[in-house]
Amino acid sequence: MLHVISDAERGENQCLLDQMYSLRAKQFQSRRSWQVCVTNGMEIDQFDAIGATYVIVSDGRERLLASLRILPTIGQHMLADVFPDIMGSESIIRHPLIWESSRFCVDTDRCRAYSANGVNMATKELLHGLFRTALDAGLINIVSVYDVFVERILRRAGCKFDRLGRVVTYDMGLRTTAGLFEVSPSVVNDLAHSALSKTAKDIAA
Repeated sequence: MLHVISDAERGENQCLLDQMYSLRAKQFQSRRSWQVCVTNGMEIDQFDAIGATYVIVSDGRERLLASLRILPTIGQHMLADVFPDIMGSESIIRHPLIWESSRFCVDTDRCRAYSANGVNMATKELLHGLFRTALDAGLINIVSVYDVFVERILRRAGCKFDRLGRVVTYDMGLRTTAGLFEVSPSVVNDLAHSALSKTAKDIAA
């Protein structure tokens, strides 16, 4: 089940958001050893406090499966304020119709179904939700910072994008770059074809 949670809808979706913060702590600090701030088992940063929107996949029974965050690039966002080295001498992207996706994570303990090309089905459903939301909002692109390993997964999942800037090594040897992703009906349709071939019940363990 897909949820798109705006800042105004936080209160009524707090259970899912708390699970998201906990999953982020587990994925980013415990598993990947990123230098993130975790308090009471939850990873929450400064970008969560500036009107972020969240795209979440649940099993329909209040159990979170996957999540990400989107922010307008005209304000504070991670590429501009945390990873500007990636852009080098190039200008930071700031455009009302280009938003940033960040904090992408999937609970692979709960989501054990994979497509024929090895992409987790919850990943595909989350990406479909992201690009459908972006298309409905009239956006022209999504920008995102990611490690080069994830870049291959994103291409296999059906995303269309060009790499921005250069590869920069951050925490624990993490080779990080950014991409500018196409938002179009064809991308949404391609992702929908693969993501919606399984139900949430099929995806969740």
